[in-house]
Amino acid sequence: MKLFINNQKIMDEIAKDKSRLIKSITALMWVLGLVAVATFFVLLNVNKSVDSAERKTITVQGKAERYMTPDIAVITFGVSEEGKKVTDAQKLATDKINKAIAFLKDSGIDEKDIKNIGYNVNPKYEYYYENNGIRCLYDYCQPPYVYKNEIVGYQVDQQVQVKLRDLEKAGDIVSGLGSFGVGNLSGLSFEVEKLDKIEEEVKNEAIKDARAKAKERAKSLGVRLGDVLSVSDDGYYPIYYGKGYAEATMAVADGRGGGIEGVTVPIAPDVPAGQNQIVSTVTITYEIK
Repeated sequence: MKLFINNQKIMDEIAKDKSRLIKSITALMWVLGLVAVATFFVLLNVNKSVDSAERKTITVQGKAERYMTPDIAVITFGVSEEGKKVTDAQKLATDKINKAIAFLKDSGIDEKDIKNIGYNVNPKYEYYYENNGIRCLYDYCQPPYVYKNEIVGYQVDQQVQVKLRDLEKAGDIVSGLGSFGVGNLSGLSFEVEKLDKIEEEVKNEAIKDARAKAKERAKSLGVRLGDVLSVSDDGYYPIYYGKGYAEATMAVADGRGGGIEGVTVPIAPDVPAGQNQIVSTVTITYEIK
């Protein structure tokens, strides 16, 4: 019986040693696996660095530009009116805006090209000092005093944007709007309506220019072009206004377009559209063989 007990203890110890050995081997395999993965990525990055260092490239830049005569004009105008009540200010603003919009429609502008872009109603405050319930006559009161404010009226601001397709009417529209008492006239700009499409066409022309330069340079170097490795483009689209742009804006701003006392006939300013320049620059890097 004693011999059996000793043998059982020996077997238990062997089982424990075996379990510890399996755990050690498993942990070692995990460590070796992680080392192998890390080594793989290190070697991969090294190979990439070597490939990049040894890869021969050629970089060229293509450019294209186009001058476009604008086909639309955009005008933004608005009104700002005040009243004791919100409804009073709204009525004043609405009357002016409605007259201006009626004028635009009578001038042949399609309703879809007249768009409201802003409408705001804000309270107007009056600030003052008060001492023991009595309002001070000046900006300062003897202590003790409190600084208070109260709503004394409301202000309504409305902005409208108009798109003109007949550019010859631009001067008449600008001066006509001034005769209805609208203000905040801004943004008289001449634009190309389908600009995105034209910009894409110019960009493709710049790519063709870059490809032609790359082929010519490769021929001079005695090499062959490989794959395109990178492409970047930079577009620059300055707008050139006609001579009358500044005069047109100032004519309405200072009242020469109508709506000022003593001026009965609106002045239609000269507003040449000028041209829009569209420029695209493309940089392409080729692999060379």
